[in-house]
Amino acid sequence: MSLKKLKAELLADPEGKAEYEKIKPRFDVAKAILEMRRTLALTQRELAEKAGIKQSHIARIESGKQSPRLETIAGIAASVGYTVELRLVPMDQASEDNPE
Repeated sequence: MSLKKLKAELLADPEGKAEYEKIKPRFDVAKAILEMRRTLALTQRELAEKAGIKQSHIARIESGKQSPRLETIAGIAASVGYTVELRLVPMDQASEDNPE
């Protein structure tokens, strides 16, 4: 079973969908930090040094185990020349990820 199909099945259940909506922002942040770091060809340690935080903090953020404050996300981004843009959209209009 593909990840896309599994996700569709889980989201078909109202309880599964509610749980997904609660944790999705944390994983969106994790994905954004990870993609930024990979684009810049940095290790977690290198990104952490630039941001002035511990490598383990980057690891927890990227794994979705920790929900960082907005100030932390902005600080990590700024340390490598990025900025944070925040959008609030109605849930029924939010774009869906396409995991493969």
